[in-house]
Amino acid sequence: MTNAIAGALLIGALALSPNISWAHETDAEIEQLITNSAHSPADHVALAKYYRGKAADARAAASSHKKMASSYGGVKMAQKTQMAAHCKKIAEQNTATAAEFDALAKLHDEDAKKP
Repeated sequence: MTNAIAGALLIGALALSPNISWAHETDAEIEQLITNSAHSPADHVALAKYYRGKAADARAAASSHKKMASSYGGVKMAQKTQMAAHCKKIAEQNTATAAEFDALAKLHDEDAKKP
């Protein structure tokens, strides 16, 4: 159960820590680039970096939930099964989200190379 609590705290810390993976671009700056359609290679590089950071965060959340799914102990079997299924589902969703962010980063990497 201690692992589950530690995992939940990690997820909370990631969720409450803006710009953890993408350094100097703020959410407002990224939103501005998205809203105004990035034009320069530097704009696309910034967006690719942002999306790679979001993908990394989603993978970290997936990893945490995978660990939580296997760490439930000391609860009734029906509850353990339900909790493990919940964590497995969230891990799968976060893995899919990471893939989507990776795809967006790849698109912006390609656009950054265009003249």
